[in-house]
Amino acid sequence: MTALKHWQQRVAEHTAQWQQTRIAQGVAEHDSWEPLTASFTADPRRTDDPEVNRLLQEVQTTTTLLDVGGGAGRFALPLALRCQHVTVVEPAASMGEPLQRLAAEAGIANLTLIADRWEEAVVEPVDVVLSAHVIYTIADIEPFVRKLLRHARTRVLMPTHMRPPMSRFDPFWPWIYGTEKKSPPGAAEFMQVLWEMDIYPQLEMFPPVPFRAFRSWERALETLRQRLFVAPDSAADARLQQAMQALLVETPEGYVIKGAKPGRLALIAWQPEQGACARGWPAASGPLCCPSL
Repeated sequence: MTALKHWQQRVAEHTAQWQQTRIAQGVAEHDSWEPLTASFTADPRRTDDPEVNRLLQEVQTTTTLLDVGGGAGRFALPLALRCQHVTVVEPAASMGEPLQRLAAEAGIANLTLIADRWEEAVVEPVDVVLSAHVIYTIADIEPFVRKLLRHARTRVLMPTHMRPPMSRFDPFWPWIYGTEKKSPPGAAEFMQVLWEMDIYPQLEMFPPVPFRAFRSWERALETLRQRLFVAPDSAADARLQQAMQALLVETPEGYVIKGAKPGRLALIAWQPEQGACARGWPAASGPLCCPSL
């Protein structure tokens, strides 16, 4: 099986299970991002975020940047404070609204929101294209990446977890639903896909970071209900609370999931000529980036 086929299969299995569960729980019509909006917002001027600090090294005051799947501006807003201009492609209204509000509160005027899916979005090429933590559920990964590449003049940046952060809740799934969780692919599988596409990026690993503890039992229950589509006082809720008794461990910082490994984050990055030239794809500026081909 090719890397692309393997990627598509993993995403398809995850998506089918996720959708079937949402239908069964009666939440299929809800915006799945709305309850999580607070997790994707942060102070644009924070200085204690290693991921933001690393991305800031990739831009300067003359840089134009495109953030694909930018959410509520976790990265776009701090980058806009340094860049010439940032364009955010984000289709979810539950993310776009706080993005615009936070930008206004921070006095950030050099930011434009395009409320479309990346596949349909019409945007101009920029210096740097960023797509952070978006690809885990993108089945048609090759055209997604090719479009990123065509819009980048100098650099493509794709921070990606080795295992998607939601995977840390997988141990609860069999307790609640009686089946193993189908997890989407991560950075290791994505590197295989890029190599198969004749794209050869740099891979930079961040230090491992333990997942933050739940501050209280009540906070753990609230979070797990949201992330696992469990309605309060339901039969599934009773099974969830049984799982919590077995899987949560109390520490001085709060409750942690038993056996959970630290998060491992990779920055996957490349220049357009490291991918576009391999198959003669046009560079953002128009002509082939390898005119000798």
